[in-house]
This record gives sequence, C-alpha cells and structure tokens, in this order.
Amino acid sequence: MDLIAHIREVIDEHVKRECRDDGGLHCRCGAKELTDHSTHVAQAIVNRLGLRREAAENAKRVVNDKIRYVSALFDQELTVLEGAE
Repeated sequence: MDLIAHIREVIDEHVKRECRDDGGLHCRCGAKELTDHSTHVAQAIVNRLGLRREAAENAKRVVNDKIRYVSALFDQELTVLEGAE
C-alpha cells in the first residue's frame, strides 16, 4: 500500500461527527468529546505511518548535512573560478 492510500484510509476511518447532546465532537473511530478533530486525525496519521520525533530530527539532520556539503562544494568551485581570473 502506498503512502497516499495509507493516509486516505486513516482519513476515511476518522470522519467527524457532531454530537448534539454534549456539544463535543465525536469521531467515527470511537473517540469522543474531541476539542480539535484535525489534530486527532493528524495524530492518527502519524501513528499509522510510524512517524516519530526522532525520525523527523534524523531526516532534518541528513538534509542539513547534504546542504552543507553542496554549499562547501559550491564554495570550492567558486574559489577555483576566482583563482582562474
């Protein structure tokens, strides 16, 4: 199952229902008295995909390392070009 299918399945499982008796929001998954249904659904997606804060921080670190590498490579090439003048 691809990523989009996983997310679509979670969204389908978490349809918002307004409950008239207590004024709170209920979710099709069984959660009751929700104050923020969007956050509830987002958390369900994160849980379903197995995302963790550590994984996000590691991904950010990898991207930052690659950016630093490209920046250093660019600086080196620029230095070579400036020396050729």
